[in-house]
Amino acid sequence: MDDIIELDDVLAGRGYAAARHVAREVISGEENKTKILPPGFIKADGTLDLYDDVRKLFRPVFDRGQLAIQCSGLIGYFPLNDRFALEVTPKVPIGNLERLVGMAAGYSPHILIKYTRHFAKTAERPESIFLLLCDQLLDAFDRIWDAGLLKAYDRVERIGSSPAGRLDPYASAWRTAKAGRPVAVSSSFQRTVDFGPNRVLLFAFEKLFARYFGDPSQSMRHRIRRLQRAIARLEDVTPARPHEISPRAIVSYLRNLPAQHEHYADALLVAQLIVTDAGLSIRNADGTTILPSILINMAEVFEAYVRRLLADHLQTDTRISVRDGNDAPPAGVATKLFEPYHVVGKANPDMTPDIVIEVDGVTRLVIDTKYKAAKKIPEREDTEQAITYGARYGCDNVMLLHAGRDATQGYADHVGNVGHFLVYNGLINLEADPIEDEEKKLADSIRALL
Repeated sequence: MDDIIELDDVLAGRGYAAARHVAREVISGEENKTKILPPGFIKADGTLDLYDDVRKLFRPVFDRGQLAIQCSGLIGYFPLNDRFALEVTPKVPIGNLERLVGMAAGYSPHILIKYTRHFAKTAERPESIFLLLCDQLLDAFDRIWDAGLLKAYDRVERIGSSPAGRLDPYASAWRTAKAGRPVAVSSSFQRTVDFGPNRVLLFAFEKLFARYFGDPSQSMRHRIRRLQRAIARLEDVTPARPHEISPRAIVSYLRNLPAQHEHYADALLVAQLIVTDAGLSIRNADGTTILPSILINMAEVFEAYVRRLLADHLQTDTRISVRDGNDAPPAGVATKLFEPYHVVGKANPDMTPDIVIEVDGVTRLVIDTKYKAAKKIPEREDTEQAITYGARYGCDNVMLLHAGRDATQGYADHVGNVGHFLVYNGLINLEADPIEDEEKKLADSIRALL
């Protein structure tokens, strides 16, 4: 804790990110609810005083005669203008939220690259958030390279016939007498990049390279090339010693940064998170890290989270496979609506159920996730969509899986039949503590349907 306090003190106003960071008054809002705005958001010309690229993320409305914003399923820090920001929070407790995001394999958050905010540390390290740290460190290092690497003076001692710098007469006389020939002992100070701050950066880059090397995705190949280039640029830097990468050491580096090397503050702060295996708290802004604002689409996170938890629990049985209906084969099982299809000039609509569960290669359950509270009977439009999925995939069991469950409801309630289709209401309480118990009961209930 002392290290964090020291870091907070030494970072005040430091670095490129801090220089362009705008402090705004924060308005609190909640996902999918309306938030009335303070006076002054309508400009003299009648337009709204909102950033153009942020305005499209909301639906401006009037509530009781006052200008308001209808929040969606996006959560996070939304800069509205130079004076105000809207912090949209989810109903999910912070611990459960970070677990959801951490389990949402393949999910990429929306980054407002032009706008920054403060983040606090957390032990949770969702992969999508960790990728942001990687990109920010690489961007900060590009600025460092453009301005020149930080150097320190290192004392170098020479022993030989050609002295350089300050001559040590006593050591020279002793070595001359011992060798029986003239020997000069001298020392000088030389500028070098091989010292603490650059060793921290090298350690962080090598750690990231080891983490991502071999990832076949196109976006990751680009990151790997950037990591290789950064490591090559630090070729004259030797590996860090353990005491050189401690939080207290990084505090000392930041405290002693020359004015012309302020851009090191951003890189060292992000490097510290990587070196210490820390993550970013999505909802806690009481920290020192200044990074672009991260927006989380809870509907997309919920879908990826459910797919992951079912895979983790069900695929212990090798006959069961939890498939992604959004991706085309072979990665997923997305398909087209019509087969055969005879309409010319119109594309065959896609069929992309969220989750398809197979047993021995045969589809046994099709699930469509709904990030909203569950009713006793799923909404008709949702039910019709699920039945269409079932018909296309040749599966009689279909489920609408909702983000909500009260004590009177089960985890996979049979609502009824539509023809030969069995319609289930899937439910999980994302506010449960511990949520791991809720996840297991949902998975066990779904296993019983297969």
